[in-house]
Amino acid sequence: MLGRALAGTPPRPAASAPPGRPTAAPAPGAAAAPAPGPGVGAAAALGGGPPPAAPTPLRLEDFPRPPGDNGWGIHWIPTLRQPPEVVDRFVREAKEMGIKWVVFLNDDAKVGDNDYLVKRLVENGIMPIMRIYTPNGRPIQGDLAALVRHYTRLGVYYYQLYNEPNLNVENPEGRPDIDRYLDRWVPAARIVAANGGYPGFGALAPGGNMDDLEFLRIALERLIARGEVDALDRAWLSMHNYMFNHPLDYAEDSNGYLKFRWYDRIVREKLGRPMPIIGTEGGAYPGAHEDRRFPPLSPEEQVRRVVDAYRYMDRREPYYFAFSYWVIANEEGGGYDRAFTDHALFRPGGRVSPIVSALKTLAGAARGKEVKH
Repeated sequence: MLGRALAGTPPRPAASAPPGRPTAAPAPGAAAAPAPGPGVGAAAALGGGPPPAAPTPLRLEDFPRPPGDNGWGIHWIPTLRQPPEVVDRFVREAKEMGIKWVVFLNDDAKVGDNDYLVKRLVENGIMPIMRIYTPNGRPIQGDLAALVRHYTRLGVYYYQLYNEPNLNVENPEGRPDIDRYLDRWVPAARIVAANGGYPGFGALAPGGNMDDLEFLRIALERLIARGEVDALDRAWLSMHNYMFNHPLDYAEDSNGYLKFRWYDRIVREKLGRPMPIIGTEGGAYPGAHEDRRFPPLSPEEQVRRVVDAYRYMDRREPYYFAFSYWVIANEEGGGYDRAFTDHALFRPGGRVSPIVSALKTLAGAARGKEVKH
């Protein structure tokens, strides 16, 4: 979303998903997601003796998780760096809300700007996810290997490479191009994996100038055809599951919270296995009215739906690692794009979304249960 706003495109999440429904795949309906298939072992270490076995994809359980993982995530302030006092304030708030995953932005492969943030997150039991920010989808600049080595030592394991490549504005060429995306993504993913990280694939906009389901399906097919599917062995799928004005259980198409079910179905169809799916943006906002069959979203209903999205994580599918609300703060954290003002949980003038107190109450109750046990 940040890239869209900086480029002058419509800032609301709806800008990434036209009201029309995707037609690339039949709706799977409300049926439960398929059960995960048998796991496969992690890649064997290289050494002497007989030739090593070919690397195999990591099992879901081999990917790192935060301590006390509950699947609750949030997108950090939409700036590339923040002063320590801002970091301290919002890490404290995130911890009190029970947040265990935080998505933050890093300026290309620049090292150092987010050291303090990462250390504070890790100290508080929160798993950082780094989105490597590259304006308009241009190739990553700088020493990516050095970045990954530096930040894995600090506790960053997940690296999102590129963002919403199915949008015109997120492509240097001005239109989605799957082969060019793969030409950029595969080398970067191999660097991330070779230096101890886990590369994020996708981060597709719901709907988009090219339908996200179609983009994902073709991208996986192209990786297989190019003989580069092993680049996904340590990869995870980044997801933007905005709800628009749909209820949480909306399942007529993928334009809702349950988008991960559609993604998982495509992944299993093409790869024969699951991939971790991590929501790196998501949520619902008052006034949303993309689907005219449903009423506009009221402020009260927004709170209920977002809180229920977090509650869902108690019964989440094994491959669905986290839901992350966009966004914790904007102006209050130094953000300058007012397009994000009404998305933020903490707003100018001391205004705080009721979502915050609701999550703190739920998190407090969960901590109480842990103490009793």
